[in-house]
Amino acid sequence: MCKNIFLLTIALCFSVLAFANMASPINPGTISSSAISSKNINITSENIFIKINKDFTTAKYIVEYNIQSNVAGKQMPLLFYAKDYKDNFMVWVDNKPVSVKSLSELNIDQSSFLKLYENGNDSTKVAISFDRNERASYEINDLKYFEIDVEKGNHVIRVEYVAKAWIDKSDWVKKYSFHYSLSPAKYWQSFSNLTIKIEQEGSVNDYTTNLGLPNENKISNLHTWNFKNLPSDFITINFQPKPNTLAAFLISLEPFGIAVILSIILMLLHLYWVIWYRRKNISKKFSAPVIIGSFLVPFLYLFIYINSYSVIDNIIGKDASNWHGYYVLIIIFYPFILIAYWVVFWLIDKLYKRKLLSKQVD
Repeated sequence: MCKNIFLLTIALCFSVLAFANMASPINPGTISSSAISSKNINITSENIFIKINKDFTTAKYIVEYNIQSNVAGKQMPLLFYAKDYKDNFMVWVDNKPVSVKSLSELNIDQSSFLKLYENGNDSTKVAISFDRNERASYEINDLKYFEIDVEKGNHVIRVEYVAKAWIDKSDWVKKYSFHYSLSPAKYWQSFSNLTIKIEQEGSVNDYTTNLGLPNENKISNLHTWNFKNLPSDFITINFQPKPNTLAAFLISLEPFGIAVILSIILMLLHLYWVIWYRRKNISKKFSAPVIIGSFLVPFLYLFIYINSYSVIDNIIGKDASNWHGYYVLIIIFYPFILIAYWVVFWLIDKLYKRKLLSKQVD
């Protein structure tokens, strides 16, 4: 019979394996960066405004560049890198909208700051040369550009798009983050000022950044940072919602702890049933409670353990990760737990029966 149970368990394991979560715990979001400047353009400052929605799942980026053009005429002043953003990527020059195109529509050889990808075989990529020693490879479809007649002098270029959050599901509660690369700014001709503003919709969330303390030096809906030098190669904004009290308590126990606590209660009830039955049936060779409980209690332990994951996720709510790996495979231990549990309770029943019989003799 144990052999049949073991084979059934193996079959169940392979059936649930098809539904187990094999994906990465990271859901990539938007990748974007500061503008890449052509040799004829001098970007003097960058103002980044990031407005995060109340769920921390999307953020509207409004990035403004103050530039100086060294020459007049039709040109491609800036190149923008943005991947996996939501909706449209829009650009204004001196408050006038311009048409944005993918770099795949451009004759790359005509660009003053692009050259073909170095191996010459991958037509989906280009290498951007920042200086003699620095270059970066990009997918052509992730680069945006516009062409315009620019007069010599100062201009303001504004970019708007909606970024999607990166979501890390490796913990019980999702971790949301936004990333923005400042690296291209290292190669601008001059850099005098960087202003970053982060605003939250709805209630104030206690997020973290790699930018240090904001000017406001307190938690609020709007934070501001000013820099004369680049603070980092990347701006990162991180947020993990706090679970409610019940969810936090269950997370601290973990499914293993929940299953152990409830199983101890079941074992005590089973022990009471075994003793009660043996008192009523001293001379019987086999104990039905021992047999039934030995099958039932280990099964309920595994059932509680497996289902505790979904219970905790449901209590956490929409921010639950629902990513727990192959925890269902614990069912493979059912035959071994059953045998060990049955041996223990068979011995308890046997010893208790012997005790009752000895009392009858006395």
